[in-house]
Amino acid sequence: MNAPRQGLFASLLVVCFALHTFLLVLATTHQLNENRASQGQLMTSQLVTDSLSELEPANTVSLALLADRYATNPSVASIRILNANNQVLATGGLTKTRDGEIFVRDALQNEKKVGTVEITLIKPSIGEILRTQWAAILFSLFLHGLLWLAYRAIARPSRTEYLARINNESRLKHEIQTLAQALEQEKHNAAVAIAQAQQNAQAKAKQHKDMKPVVLDSNSLALNIQFYDPKQLLDSVNKTVSVPYFNLCQIFLNKTTELCVQHYKLNSSDISTVHKFDEHGATISMTADTPDALRCLTMISSVFQLLSDVLYKRYREEKRFVLQTRSAISSSVEAMQLSSVQAAERLVQQLVAKESAIHVPTTLLKEISDHFQLVSLPNPTNVLTRHAFMLNGMDSDAAELAQNFRTEILKSKQSKAS
Repeated sequence: MNAPRQGLFASLLVVCFALHTFLLVLATTHQLNENRASQGQLMTSQLVTDSLSELEPANTVSLALLADRYATNPSVASIRILNANNQVLATGGLTKTRDGEIFVRDALQNEKKVGTVEITLIKPSIGEILRTQWAAILFSLFLHGLLWLAYRAIARPSRTEYLARINNESRLKHEIQTLAQALEQEKHNAAVAIAQAQQNAQAKAKQHKDMKPVVLDSNSLALNIQFYDPKQLLDSVNKTVSVPYFNLCQIFLNKTTELCVQHYKLNSSDISTVHKFDEHGATISMTADTPDALRCLTMISSVFQLLSDVLYKRYREEKRFVLQTRSAISSSVEAMQLSSVQAAERLVQQLVAKESAIHVPTTLLKEISDHFQLVSLPNPTNVLTRHAFMLNGMDSDAAELAQNFRTEILKSKQSKAS
């Protein structure tokens, strides 16, 4: 059980240690510069005072001894004593090749310049400063190491949290495996699906003949589910991939519809399939006079969105073709001469992935306003979008019901695949 984001915290500690070392070197350099300036001023003053009597007349032997005595200071790189004509009288210093800071002072006697004293003090390098501060740097490294160990001990999740996370990951993995097994089962019908795709026109005509009459009058409600495909992947994917995927989505929609119809005590004949899943999505319809019709369609939309989200996460991990979905429920719009199906198809195009919207009369909105949070559709452009609402959440009872339906569908797909 490792602490979360250990790598990020370790990177921060490395940056902090480097910054602390830099500031330590900077502070030491500043302090040495101040000390060197004070030392240079003091030594030049003392050397001028000591050598003043030997400059006029010039006593080079005494001046050389005096320069050598001052050069014994380890901070001194070199010393030069010059006469009034800038001729060198004496030199000293063991490290004349070292760079440093030069301090110059004139020797005055009775307000007359009799000579000049130059002292060069050694300017330590970065390496020398680091060698002098090794103890502080080592202590800083030790302190940052303690912070690293303390973070690992404090931020490490408890056994209860660790087990809860493992259980959650196992549950999600189980749901994903269920979807994978369901897809494998659907692959057995891929050959038949390809043949049906080649005869698309005939199959659709036969499908509409076999379907019962669909209610599309002004008193109907339609639920339209479409894929969110901003990159137009559906146009480029092969039918051997897309058709089984459409079939799996249709299975989820059928099972969701079945559970919702049973929960709201409706008949299967109350719901009509306008068209099944293809590249344009799917649409189902109900008569608005049917008891709990709007609540049933809203729950179908919510449960299917949950299933679609689980499927999307699984397929994205396996780098397989999958799209997110969006849905809309609508009644007819007389002002725009749109049937409920046409209005739902147009409304869903205003949404992005995982969003759901609804456009129904105010009297019907009261049926779901207690269980679903409704917010106005942003940036309306026409009558349809101006009176439409987005589903922005649900209460605990509706959320629990949707989760139970999702779990039951996933379990049933797993048992069927087995």
